[in-house]
Amino acid sequence: MKKLILSMLIAVFFISCSSAEKAGSLEQKYNITKQSAKEWDKTIINVIVGEALIEDWYGEENPILYLRKTGKMSEKDFNFLTSLGDKNVNDITDDEFERFVDLVKKYNKKMPRKFFLENENIKDPKGLVEAMVRESYLRMDTPSSHIKEVVATPEEWEEIVAFSKQTDLNEKDVKKLRKLLNSFIKRDEFYSTETWYNREVSARTIKIAGINARDNKTAIEKNNVNAKALYLAYPEYFSKLEKWDD
Repeated sequence: MKKLILSMLIAVFFISCSSAEKAGSLEQKYNITKQSAKEWDKTIINVIVGEALIEDWYGEENPILYLRKTGKMSEKDFNFLTSLGDKNVNDITDDEFERFVDLVKKYNKKMPRKFFLENENIKDPKGLVEAMVRESYLRMDTPSSHIKEVVATPEEWEEIVAFSKQTDLNEKDVKKLRKLLNSFIKRDEFYSTETWYNREVSARTIKIAGINARDNKTAIEKNNVNAKALYLAYPEYFSKLEKWDD
């Protein structure tokens, strides 16, 4: 029954994503009008959230705050947008509306990204490798056992085991570990839906399962699934995904 419910949820997610991909322009898809321009904040949030592959594209927070703090929305643009909110709908000119639509498109184009680890994204390298080795011995399938048996070569796994036996990891060791993990998330076999459900069944694992179920996945989709899966497998040992390098 549990597998049936999960399969149904993934199917619903997959269908909704496929429908979204077939939609027309953003103006048509989100029915952007001059009223939308007046309610600029709601419109931008709806578009960014609706178009993002995963929530980490906008830091799992208010998209406008994310755009501003990352410099993707300039102060000049922000002032223009707030001025639209102060106007009556009928007073918004065609040029202002066109500029608003262009901004919405610009912000949307700035959101897609890939995720790769930098050394500073691994908060506790020694704790991470110890957890990976310890978990790989459990009888149930886990992300660690999957990495050991399917993803890593015997030599690569032995390197992780060797790291776990050290008193601590120096900067050179962390660099090696980071490169190893980044190489893992580039591999098609990194993510296993069933194995990750043994770790967590939630909206976020169902979401990446739905993306993984797509045919002919793009490079960004593959990267986002695997990077998110790595983070979800060991969240206490990594910084938030939005802080990873791209």
